[in-house]
Amino acid sequence: MTHLLAFSRLLCFTTGTAWQKKRYQRADRAGSLLGTSMAPLAKWRSTLIVCVGAGVIAYWSQHGVPDRGEPIPKTPDRPLEVPLAKRVDADNKEPLREDADFTYSGAHSGDVIAAFEKLNRYQQGTTPVSDDDYDLLNPGARYERRHSLSRNPGDPDADWSVLLTADRYYITEDQTSLVTLSLWHGDAPKTATIESARISMFDNIGKPISRPATVFYAGNQAVIRLKPSDYWPAESGPLKVEITYSSHNLGTKRGRLDFHYTGPERIPAAFIDVLADNVIEGDLVFDVAVEVYQKGEYRISALIHDKEGAAFGRAQVNSWLEPGSHLVPLTFDGLLFHDKAVSAPFHLSTLRGERHNPASLQGNDQMPVIAGRYETPIYEASVFNQDFIASPRYERMKQHYENAISRGVTFLPVDD
Repeated sequence: MTHLLAFSRLLCFTTGTAWQKKRYQRADRAGSLLGTSMAPLAKWRSTLIVCVGAGVIAYWSQHGVPDRGEPIPKTPDRPLEVPLAKRVDADNKEPLREDADFTYSGAHSGDVIAAFEKLNRYQQGTTPVSDDDYDLLNPGARYERRHSLSRNPGDPDADWSVLLTADRYYITEDQTSLVTLSLWHGDAPKTATIESARISMFDNIGKPISRPATVFYAGNQAVIRLKPSDYWPAESGPLKVEITYSSHNLGTKRGRLDFHYTGPERIPAAFIDVLADNVIEGDLVFDVAVEVYQKGEYRISALIHDKEGAAFGRAQVNSWLEPGSHLVPLTFDGLLFHDKAVSAPFHLSTLRGERHNPASLQGNDQMPVIAGRYETPIYEASVFNQDFIASPRYERMKQHYENAISRGVTFLPVDD
């Protein structure tokens, strides 16, 4: 091996010397024509190439050529690209391919198909509801709870708790919302001293606007009568109430509540009434009369109740409306009435509407909720459609799921 290395050095020297002699002669001739001479680095480039090549040959002879069947480790500054997981079969047992680069695991194929069918059982816009669907039954309701002022058990403020809440989230036209703040030290109610209270929002050009809020007391509660239209009748968008408060043996604290406000001059449309109901092709359709002030894409929804007063379904419709009077059909899938086994007469409640305003940072403009309730005649269950009607979209999506499962893809566990 030593002789081979010596030979490579000799070959490097002699070959390089001979090549360089000829290159000098060619370069001198070229330089005489161009008026230049070859740079020293360029003269030695060929010599370096030959030397490196001979050295590599000698190294491979001593250490052997790397086995291409084994992966060559990557450099430390580039971590190995390890797949996140492996594709598994429908029974979630053994990998189907060791080189798979992704996976879905957890649920059996039957669970996924069943969940898909359940979520898409009714025509688009119809949703079943129950007592557990608090958001659907109480749109815009507040969720604040009494909580401790500190999570640190060693902090004296941990003995204090507060409840800052209001009676609604959406405020439209000239509505007034009551904001209340209550304090407790242990289980004993304490009176909060309101040091400052402000109502703030952004105007239609994004400029922050703010006003002080008037506070009064009802027993131990501090109360703010929030009526934004007294300040900004032409505004619409997110609104916040910020309160700074304290109490005896309690330092200064701060609280905040968020709302969405649509002033009387920004109301996009108003409900007139529910004029009629009809069974059309097995579905129950309500004609909702709307007076539109601003054109746009509107979303209108309502809950439906059975003769006992329990809500069992919700319908929603999206429609482009121009200024003027319109009848908007609100459709409940007839299959819902059979699945819920409900009896007539039915009535609507929580009729809501909003105009989409995607170009605005303030969000959607709300329609005032209609008062009262509309009651239907008594319908026999036989007039409602009993068959599931699969839309083309439903068939396409179900086929996508089935194709994926047939390829061995499984999915995350389904939460019923």
